[in-house]
Amino acid sequence: MFELGLDYLAAGIFDRAEEMLLALQTDKEFAEPCQRYLLELYEATHEWDKAIKVALKLARNDASTEPVVAQLYCELANLQNEPAATEKYYLKARKHDPDNVRAALSLGRMWFEQGEVSKAQTMLMSILDADPAFIPEALPILNACFTSQQDEAGFVRFLHKCVSEANSTAAAMLLSEAIAKAGTIEEAEKFMQSALLRNPTMKGFHQLMDFHIRAADVGKARDSLMMLQRLVQQQMQQRPKYRCRHCGFSGKTLYWHCPSCRVWGEIKPITGLDGD
Repeated sequence: MFELGLDYLAAGIFDRAEEMLLALQTDKEFAEPCQRYLLELYEATHEWDKAIKVALKLARNDASTEPVVAQLYCELANLQNEPAATEKYYLKARKHDPDNVRAALSLGRMWFEQGEVSKAQTMLMSILDADPAFIPEALPILNACFTSQQDEAGFVRFLHKCVSEANSTAAAMLLSEAIAKAGTIEEAEKFMQSALLRNPTMKGFHQLMDFHIRAADVGKARDSLMMLQRLVQQQMQQRPKYRCRHCGFSGKTLYWHCPSCRVWGEIKPITGLDGD
């Protein structure tokens, strides 16, 4: 029955596979493997309620399933039409996985749109400790949070923290613009140069060239810099932004469930020369 259930699952005959696997759940030897394949089935059919029930059973004996439960609650949250229900499921996701960045980003956006700026700001700032790789995803909304509270100095302090603790190029770029606004282009150039020495990236190099262009006199040198900057920008646009740390799948879209290996939460923003 177990092997037949797996054959049905592989063939995409999900109703028959579900029937076989559910029937075997009462057998001690097959209970756990059946639950894992049922979870795979419900993920494939997007039956998130059923998937959560199965994942919760697995989590009783395997704590590593908790982050999966959190991702399933996030999927359920995306289907809700009422903000209260959406918030409830995202908070449940955070309960099962306090470091779930997906829920933090979604709650931050939602609370900001609802005018709960302080709550949004606190939630989004927590991403720096949970997973610094996602800081570039949070910075635009955080910028809006600090701006709405007229706390530009607070945002600058947070950017400094992102640069010192996470070597974030996205934070360094925003910080360099703040330096240019408050001081001079030359000071901003020096800051970007030091940031690039610590963490060389194409994005950072593009920003440094932008400062050089602003400071350069009109002429051939400025035209050459602008052409070089365009070439770098074209290369950046062709590169993937996200990569699965489990199987290596890469793309320009952030998937929380890898389309290749079907693992949850392993696709993250690329770091290094081509990333942040």
